[in-house]
Amino acid sequence: MVILSCGFRKVVGSRLIGNPYPSAMDADKFIDDNIKNGGSNSVGNVFNGALYFWDHFGEKNSHYLREYVGGYATYTKMGGAKAYSNDERINNNGTFGNKKPGRYIPVNQGFFVIAVMDTLSNSIKNPIVIDGGNIVFKNSQRVFMPETSGNSVFMKGVNEKTAHFSAEKVKDIIENNPTADKRPKIWLQFDSPTGYHRQLLVGVDENASNFFDLGYDASIADLGKEDMFWIFDGGKFVIQAVNNFNTDQELPLGLRVSKTGLARIKIDAIENMDENISAHIKDKFSGEIHNISHKPFEINLGPGTYLDRFSLIFKFQKLIDEDVKTEILIAAETQPIIKGIHVLMNNEIGEIQIKNNSGDEITSIVLYNYLGQTIKTWNANFNIRTISLPINMTTGVYMVQINTANGQVVKKIMME
Repeated sequence: MVILSCGFRKVVGSRLIGNPYPSAMDADKFIDDNIKNGGSNSVGNVFNGALYFWDHFGEKNSHYLREYVGGYATYTKMGGAKAYSNDERINNNGTFGNKKPGRYIPVNQGFFVIAVMDTLSNSIKNPIVIDGGNIVFKNSQRVFMPETSGNSVFMKGVNEKTAHFSAEKVKDIIENNPTADKRPKIWLQFDSPTGYHRQLLVGVDENASNFFDLGYDASIADLGKEDMFWIFDGGKFVIQAVNNFNTDQELPLGLRVSKTGLARIKIDAIENMDENISAHIKDKFSGEIHNISHKPFEINLGPGTYLDRFSLIFKFQKLIDEDVKTEILIAAETQPIIKGIHVLMNNEIGEIQIKNNSGDEITSIVLYNYLGQTIKTWNANFNIRTISLPINMTTGVYMVQINTANGQVVKKIMME
């Protein structure tokens, strides 16, 4: 066991530590070994359950703080969020990095922990307090995970020690990893009126709640003059874990704006999402609900801090069907609709089957998912009466757009 001193709660500030082992380290196990609430540390909660990685993605040749371009990427047991250059002490130009911390911390990778935090509670009777104390490292935290797998991210660049692993070796390591993460996750991106940005993560874990869950939720470490954050239990967060994405789920968002202009919220990435679920921004002031699964939410805002106006909510398949069908059909209304083209999804053999009785030659076929994103395009071999297109997609609703020289046909199919 290796122990490094860490500040107590009365000491305001963060502590820089790092992976001391000649191998990767499991961040989830490290977090559990240093927290009592939801972890295995019998003494107390040493830090706030989150890891903060400095990502330096701008000025490379200066030792002057004011010329730095970078920010803090964040990790909890829910996942990682990218860094943004928002700190007022540096060249906070609003740019952002392209790395999200993974579960496995590479050799020599440094990171910060915060050993103090305002008291937060996931119930009135069970307040969570950060006690401070000794950071605990154990050999049981060590794992074999090459950085080239994408699960172990070295924030300063590529580590050549693992570059010799072949693509096949890396694939085998990932596919045979018993801890592969299958939890649903959504990364939102905020674009401010003056060009600042923020990525937020929300995901589903059966151990989480809508209150503060130590080890899963991460306080925002570098709040900018224009920013976005999750709001709950009186705190501001960059990562939030909940136990469902149901229709009664509502996750408050806070926004900070310094100058009047257009603010934008969009989906930056998703993982393991049920294709029957769509994400929406709710504006409590106007009463409007905007489906960001299709396109970004945009609104003109004046200077100020908005703490009780916006939230993220979810809707299920019936509404998704209508929304996707409407959007694609609107795009098709500029051309005449062709009759005599029939579409069938044959789930037994995994084929889209199209019968063309229209007399018009089909020029292309496009498959869309429920987000309105293009999944596959076919551009040849349509000079036959019956067309069979093998597909291997996850369960859900899709839209097939069939284009001819004289118009197009849009049909909904269900992949089972």
